[in-house]
Amino acid sequence: MNNVPELLAPAGDVECALAAFKNGADAIYAGLPKFSARDKSNNFTLSEMSKISAYAKNHGKKVYLALNTLVKEAELEEIFKYLESVSKIGIDAIIVQDLGIAYMINQFFPKMTIHGSTQMGIHNSAGIEAASSMGISRVILERQVTIQELENIVQNSNLEVEIFAHGALCSSLSGNCLFSSSIGGWSGNRGKCKQPCRRRYYSKDGKNGFFFSPDDLYTLDILPQLINTGIVSIKIEGRLKKADYVSRAVTAYRMVLDEGTEVLGKAKMILSGSPGRKWSSGFYTNKSMESLINFKSPGISGMLCAEILESNFKGITVKVLRDLKIGDRIRIQPKSGDEGPQMTITILYKNRDKITKAVKGEKIFIAFNQQIQKGSLVYKVGDTGGKSSINIKLLPEYINPTIIDLQIVVNSQGIKISYLFLGKQELWAFPITIENASKHSLSSSVIEESFRSTKEKKIKAGNINVNIEGSLFLPASSLKKIRRKFWEDIGTDILSLPAKTENTIFNFMRIHSSSMGLNEENSNEKNVFITNPQKPRTDKTRKMSNKLSDAISVMPLYSYTENCKEIILPYFISENNLEKLAKEIDKAYKNGIRRFRISSIFHLTMLKGYSDLKITVAYPLPVSNSFTVRQLKSHGVDIVQSWIELEKEAIINMVYFSPLPVEIYRYGRPHIFTTRALLSVDGEITDSHGVKFIVGKDPETGLQSIYGNKVVKFPEIENTSSCFDYRNANPGETASTDFNFSKEWI
Repeated sequence: MNNVPELLAPAGDVECALAAFKNGADAIYAGLPKFSARDKSNNFTLSEMSKISAYAKNHGKKVYLALNTLVKEAELEEIFKYLESVSKIGIDAIIVQDLGIAYMINQFFPKMTIHGSTQMGIHNSAGIEAASSMGISRVILERQVTIQELENIVQNSNLEVEIFAHGALCSSLSGNCLFSSSIGGWSGNRGKCKQPCRRRYYSKDGKNGFFFSPDDLYTLDILPQLINTGIVSIKIEGRLKKADYVSRAVTAYRMVLDEGTEVLGKAKMILSGSPGRKWSSGFYTNKSMESLINFKSPGISGMLCAEILESNFKGITVKVLRDLKIGDRIRIQPKSGDEGPQMTITILYKNRDKITKAVKGEKIFIAFNQQIQKGSLVYKVGDTGGKSSINIKLLPEYINPTIIDLQIVVNSQGIKISYLFLGKQELWAFPITIENASKHSLSSSVIEESFRSTKEKKIKAGNINVNIEGSLFLPASSLKKIRRKFWEDIGTDILSLPAKTENTIFNFMRIHSSSMGLNEENSNEKNVFITNPQKPRTDKTRKMSNKLSDAISVMPLYSYTENCKEIILPYFISENNLEKLAKEIDKAYKNGIRRFRISSIFHLTMLKGYSDLKITVAYPLPVSNSFTVRQLKSHGVDIVQSWIELEKEAIINMVYFSPLPVEIYRYGRPHIFTTRALLSVDGEITDSHGVKFIVGKDPETGLQSIYGNKVVKFPEIENTSSCFDYRNANPGETASTDFNFSKEWI
């Protein structure tokens, strides 16, 4: 295929990374122990990451580090230290979700390359333009775009675009899912998702099923179409998977990328050996969106291999439905549909005799250290496979060389070299009589090539400028002697260079605290009330309307009335509808609207051409720390709304350091899940634990969303303004939740 994109593979651990490279991946993405959206994967130590980085460099591969979670104010210093360490181990790019971390990287580590995570929810070219203005060089696109939209996005964008091509799918828009967080604080935006979308739910009309569990993404059949859109990288999902999955997925996609669809059948056979869910084209076609979720199917990842007959704290007795062996990775699936435990089989018994393999129909015992409900099912989700022949412990770590630029002057009296040392220009000289050339004169390229050899991995020649005065001749042996002498003379001094001071924690703390205490006196606006004019009025909403004269009245863009003072923009607009949105914004501006409430970063692009605006950031655009506030302030934002998942202490900390006024989402029923997929349920649903949710259309986007049955209600916080959102909630509802406000957001 022409213009073959990069093949990017997941690496939950070192074995997966080596398997990916061995089978043809051009790059891997991996995480460290914290701040990774796959908190459950093994992840890498800093030393392992350094070794894999060095290994990749030596083999022409790349390594991308995922620091793609939202970060609280109290964690800024810790993630700064992460970045300080990572900046020295040769990582090719940092994948980020938090706009504040992108800001931090640009301020302190400008040589680092930034990729915008799919968790940023960027789904159109306006979002990509906004990302570009924030120093981001590649965007990992929202998964819920069609091929046709993708093609237009790439054509209208100036950044690299990366897409997901294979693996498990989230059914909610990326970064817009609070489903897991709403049932116990386990946030997908912090890498701790409990996958409530995979559970069984019950509707009021008597239906029950897996209403939100999508099939897996598979694109081998449509790979040529995806490549023709101009994307630069195709990504395989699966940092929670083991090396056998990575090997099979990378091998299959590498084959089709290199050899075309002629090998499609063979590639499918390789891929089918890896346990997973039913394949689909995901959101890439309208047809697949409609069939992506089959509520009658549990959509469980893996191959069904056994049924649990008995269980105790020593293990489980199962009836084998598909061959099992030592080394297989299995997952227990409870009847409730809740997430079950995983383990690798290390001991098998048949009639108290140890065995290495069990075949269909046998009754066997598997050692397991927790009691499991009878009737639960056992799924094979992986195989330990063969270990890599490479011993990671023996691999060298990445060496971060000191780069030295050289100015070399050669004349008949010898060679002089100037270079920068500790901020001062230094001069080194080697006096020697150099004769005029009779035939072969000394060339600049020969001198440059010679001085690039430092013989010391910790030192590397950067830019070399050579000036030869006259036509001279110098034997190769003499040039080699001079070059060696130069690097020996200055090498000791260079290697003793102190650490650079511009990225120290002291400078970080100085900048961090520069706006400290700004909001000690309340400089915020009045309270705001978000309403939907199309919503039926009740006695309570009439009473609420009487208060609007003392507050800012906010309404959706497509349904505002004359008394509206501020407009909230829809958080999802497809590429094909950007022009329509631009016209509506312009119409509102001409009607005198000067206050806009933005809920996605693409709105920054849409509002860029207008003057005298007052811009407020609101849900679901996350603001969880003061560096995010700094980022948004630099793009013309005036007020920020604290992220709805933050606990009280985290909000107070952010308010204290924020360079802009902060608003709190005090009351409302925000969406906790939104999708373009076709859902087969509407109205009230209940999970197996009796927790209620509401499924309906989102008034801003027309997409299907899930809302909590309880209204979100926060107490007032000093030095902040308040937002009361009545689009999906009535004033004074008694069933309420404070989300994570009174507990730690984890």
